[in-house]
Amino acid sequence: MSIKYSIENKKKYLFVKSHGKSNDLDEVSRYAREITELCKGQGHKNILIDETHRQYVLDEVLDLYKLATFFKTLDISSLRIAIICHPKYLEHIHFLETTANNRGMNIKFFLEFDSAKRWLL
Repeated sequence: MSIKYSIENKKKYLFVKSHGKSNDLDEVSRYAREITELCKGQGHKNILIDETHRQYVLDEVLDLYKLATFFKTLDISSLRIAIICHPKYLEHIHFLETTANNRGMNIKFFLEFDSAKRWLL
């Protein structure tokens, strides 16, 4: 199963809800590129992504490092991105969050919608 998502334009942010399984780094990269292009194209500066029903398979440190490096190529440093994930992925996600933020991005992972929205706005 691949990553599927829906998008909703909110007043102050783009809301993305995704599900499915990310099979490899290329698929996750395509998903990230599509979302950021939509966000920029619609003039948003904030993205709230609900991935609580998505299955992550990128748990190797090298893949997470490569993903954070790929994020840098998307030129998303002007965006504020809040991602809600399932608690079982939190350990790996902290590494991705730190690596991405060290590259000048403003990405933060959360376990709850309300916390993510408060931080985003």
